[in-house]
Amino acid sequence: MDVVHDNQPLDVVKYITTQLPQDLLQLIAVRDELATRQGALSAVNDIAALKDQATLALASARADSAEMLTDAQAKLSAAKAAQDALSLREEALNRREEAFDSSSAQTAKDQNALAVALLAREASATAREEQLALATAELASAQKTLAARVAAFQEKVAALTA
Repeated sequence: MDVVHDNQPLDVVKYITTQLPQDLLQLIAVRDELATRQGALSAVNDIAALKDQATLALASARADSAEMLTDAQAKLSAAKAAQDALSLREEALNRREEAFDSSSAQTAKDQNALAVALLAREASATAREEQLALATAELASAQKTLAARVAAFQEKVAALTA
């Protein structure tokens, strides 16, 4: 596009008819290319901004995950300690239960033996009471017989001495 040239005079009509459409086409092409390049530059800027945002988001996510991991590890340690304490307590309770069961079984065995012995003593005492009742009845009968014999003997002695 040679609008002003020192050597040649400008013929405006010829320029408008022949050269201007070509120059306009070139300007339109330059405009489109400039818009494309401008879009590419803004896309690069947008991508750079998105990359910065992604980097910040990643750093934040890493910090959050590190914090969550620390919390989870602390909770896991606490849970393991509680589980260990519960296991020890369960073992102690199991030992106490076993000791109680064996002690209870021995006590029940001893009580059963004592109950059998008491029943035997009660049966023996009942038999002795029956024997004593019979002996008491025999003694009362013997005393009456003796009293009657003594009275009869005293009557004989009184009759002999009289």
